[in-house]
Amino acid sequence: MSSPFDIIAIITPKSGKADRVEELLTIATKAVEANEPGALRYHLQREIKGDNPSFVMLETYKDQASLEAHAKSEHYQALSRAIKDEDLLAAPIKVMFTKEAGGYASRL
Repeated sequence: MSSPFDIIAIITPKSGKADRVEELLTIATKAVEANEPGALRYHLQREIKGDNPSFVMLETYKDQASLEAHAKSEHYQALSRAIKDEDLLAAPIKVMFTKEAGGYASRL
């Protein structure tokens, strides 16, 4: 993948762990913005219905090298360790590599 591409990651916390997962993911978003120029978008969404919300991370990378740099970064490694060590997830993170198929991104 040498041109920009998108990833959608769906993160499902264990019951009662959503606020901690959001805290960790928010820290990660700030670190990615500050340190990864090849991450063109790294946007967190939180489900608003139900007692145990899931999260959707919308990511766009400039190229494959940018994704590889993200995966090797200290802040990503710290996030992964914290999620595992604190046993925060109800299911493995679902990662989908996507491409635009229609519609529009914003009217703004």
